[in-house]
Amino acid sequence: MVAPAAVAVAEPVVAPAPAPVQSSGVAAGLVASAYGQIGVAQDCTAMVETALRSVGKSVGDLAPGQFFQFGDVVGSPAAGDLVITAGHVAIYVGNGQVISGGLNGMNTGLHNLSDLPGAGFVRVR
Repeated sequence: MVAPAAVAVAEPVVAPAPAPVQSSGVAAGLVASAYGQIGVAQDCTAMVETALRSVGKSVGDLAPGQFFQFGDVVGSPAAGDLVITAGHVAIYVGNGQVISGGLNGMNTGLHNLSDLPGAGFVRVR
């Protein structure tokens, strides 16, 4: 009986993990606050107002479009950026995900950025 020929198995090529986005202290604080609010019953503006207050911003009761005043409009979101549409505001947390209040009524939760077509992005100063 002839032994089967040895088959060379190449090691799988693993792409390196992407480097984490370097967040400013403000951006990291906004992301941490947003995650801390998951499960809280509130609308979208209340969630973002709470996050902004957590990083020392003075915030009143705002409509979604008024959140543009807190920073600079950017073309692509980074973790901690505000995601603003005509009737909604959320916080981008990375990997194509946002945290929003006002989901399915008044829930705060994590969902896809693609759920908010036409959004603008604001990098908080």
